[in-house]
Amino acid sequence: MSTTKQAGGEIHEDQLLNFLVNTLDEEVSLSLGANAEIDAEDIYEVLVGACADGTSISELCETSDDSPHQNTILYHLREKFDLTSVEQVGNALL
Repeated sequence: MSTTKQAGGEIHEDQLLNFLVNTLDEEVSLSLGANAEIDAEDIYEVLVGACADGTSISELCETSDDSPHQNTILYHLREKFDLTSVEQVGNALL
């Protein structure tokens, strides 16, 4: 009889979210500055959550109780995000 343990057959939503956020954080450099109200992980959580829900960042921020304000997220995405890097990481994950 084998004593090798195998991983469970289910992946839970929070595990997948953590994996994707951690991977983005490791692979995509995002410097927000010392005075930023949020950190890169907050942005990645909103970005991944909106993609997973098939909704917009604005909609997710409006409906989520613990999400940063949509304008804060959108500002950082527009001004500080290298979308080519995110696309490459996303393609690799897929």
